[in-house]
Amino acid sequence: MEQYAFNGEVMKKPMYGLIAAASLALVLSGCAAGNSNADTTTAATDSNSKAPAGLVNEGYFTACIDPEYPPLEYYADSTGGDIIGFDADGIRAVADAWGVEPKFEVTSFDGLMPGLQSGKCDVIFGGLYMSEARMQVADASAVMNAGPSVLASPALAKTLNKPEDLCGLNVATQAASSNAASVVALSDKCVADGRKPINSTEYPKTAETVLAVINGKADALVETNVAATYMATQSEGKLAVAGNVFAPDTTFGVFTKKGSPLSEAVAKVLVTVFDNGALAKAASQYNLDVSILNVH
Repeated sequence: MEQYAFNGEVMKKPMYGLIAAASLALVLSGCAAGNSNADTTTAATDSNSKAPAGLVNEGYFTACIDPEYPPLEYYADSTGGDIIGFDADGIRAVADAWGVEPKFEVTSFDGLMPGLQSGKCDVIFGGLYMSEARMQVADASAVMNAGPSVLASPALAKTLNKPEDLCGLNVATQAASSNAASVVALSDKCVADGRKPINSTEYPKTAETVLAVINGKADALVETNVAATYMATQSEGKLAVAGNVFAPDTTFGVFTKKGSPLSEAVAKVLVTVFDNGALAKAASQYNLDVSILNVH
């Protein structure tokens, strides 16, 4: 998304269908730009609402989201229906704290920030790094520690232990992501150090980066640590997370418009849902280490 520098049983359900590449594409291709998904058809407008002024849809907490990024946000039945995951449950927790209804403004990965800027949603609560580039155009409140990880075949993954080990490899990333920008920068460093450049290929969807490795079009893919670990567990042994190639170096944030009066309100309510255990519950639900939560 760096276009500016750019079920209880949920986790037991195989998501990628890696036995057949075609099924993988179907499982993770459910993002349709411009769709909205509200949990209910009637907004909460009673006197118990604690919501701040300025919500784009009165009675709703509206979040831009791309539900193809498990375990943070994805469709419960793979291609439609309820949106679940840590971020989705976090959105619901905030809405509940404010006494309004959650509403999901579904868009493509690279359409999240434009959606926020154009007023389609109040926030982006969807696994975005708090990168320097994004912080120049939006406000953000920290929610989770994050960083890039490398996925490859188990045999290759064992040989990847530092960033320079990617020099000369074919590496897949999601288009317009911070990871894509990091791989390009790393390739430049490879060349400067007299090594072979990285052949970097960007794909619109996360599922396509996985397919690229499975089908031999790429040697490895770079993805956030949270998603990478989940991908490996769902790959039926075809993918493994390499050793500590990259150190966690940033955080996921909840983004609001730059200078928006909602920015302070969102920061405060995130502390509320952290303190009341709602975020920890969501993390545990989706097999995330609660210790990576970072709300302040």
